[in-house]
Amino acid sequence: MKKMKVIVAVFALLSMFYNGRAQDVKVEKTDTLGNGQVRKTIKVEIKNAEDLQNLVKAIGGNVQVMNKSVVNQPKIQVKKVSPEDRPMESNNGKQLWAKSYLNWAAPQLKVEKWLTEVPDTEGKFVLIDFWGPSCSPCRKSIPDLNRFSKQFKDKLVVIGVSLNKEEQVRAMKEPVIEYYSAIDTKKEYIGKFEIKGYPHAILLDTRGIVRWEGNPVLSGHELTAEVIENLITKYDYEDGGVQRAWAKPFLGEKAPELPVKEWFPKEPNVKGKFVLRDFFSFMCGPCRKAIPKLNEWSKKFADELIVVGCAKNGINRLRQIEPKIEYYLASEPEGKIWNTMELHVLSYVQLIDPKGIVRWEGLCTDLTTKKIQEIIAKYK
Repeated sequence: MKKMKVIVAVFALLSMFYNGRAQDVKVEKTDTLGNGQVRKTIKVEIKNAEDLQNLVKAIGGNVQVMNKSVVNQPKIQVKKVSPEDRPMESNNGKQLWAKSYLNWAAPQLKVEKWLTEVPDTEGKFVLIDFWGPSCSPCRKSIPDLNRFSKQFKDKLVVIGVSLNKEEQVRAMKEPVIEYYSAIDTKKEYIGKFEIKGYPHAILLDTRGIVRWEGNPVLSGHELTAEVIENLITKYDYEDGGVQRAWAKPFLGEKAPELPVKEWFPKEPNVKGKFVLRDFFSFMCGPCRKAIPKLNEWSKKFADELIVVGCAKNGINRLRQIEPKIEYYLASEPEGKIWNTMELHVLSYVQLIDPKGIVRWEGLCTDLTTKKIQEIIAKYK
């Protein structure tokens, strides 16, 4: 049992190196030898593969490091993430009457009933206002929300979610709500925010990350058009783009060759067509989340665009994925194109024109139907 625990600990450390997260890690190992012998404590500061090897030797010779790619490297350089690479917002000490989700993905929006048509939020920022018709500060914020909805109509969707019944919401005649509206009387969605004071609002970027939260009319911390505009500018991913830590950029250049071992259902004829390559993995959650959108694009743009899912997994395994993939699959188990692209993030896409030039690249979640239409119209 002791050996098993040690092996698990070492593999955990190796995993940290593999993901580039090991830095100034201190490990303490207490070894009780029994029979009245001395208890030995080992403390090692882990900064590179050599330090890890020394720890392994100190623990005992029965532990083997299996990740040879790590062992063979004499020293590992850990890249520090700059603020530009990992953008963060701050509440600046303001009081919240709800659970904070700032800089985290918001719970998926799911309401009891829409009182308006269902909004299309693809590629849009989303401002969700939690409110009630009997709440005076809530009513006070409605004119501002109406103005935001109009001023940023091309970039922002405003949604009011009330915990009150439909008839109570509709009974409120003034001020008139001019944005999307829904109710959640059972608090299945509202409850996830643990709101203790209304109104409470959250502003989500196009990736669903909360970039602003709080009472929108709180003195000194009001949600204003200037605040919204600055956040939209800061977190605008419409044109894609590549953080160098993700992949090597190919925008405006010839797309790298895709060596394929096996196609399903067959190799597509891409002559004269746009090609959307989606690099994904069987075990990748965000990749599975992107499949319905890719299925939709494959059908919507069938005359002009071919969608190809590119993975290292074998075809038989890929065909077991849920939701079901309805576009072409390309299995490339050796990962040559991954090395060429220096690819470290999934689900990652390249939109390639008929001449083989990359016209859009980045996270699949950032690519929109509108952007595909624009690129096809420009480069066909």
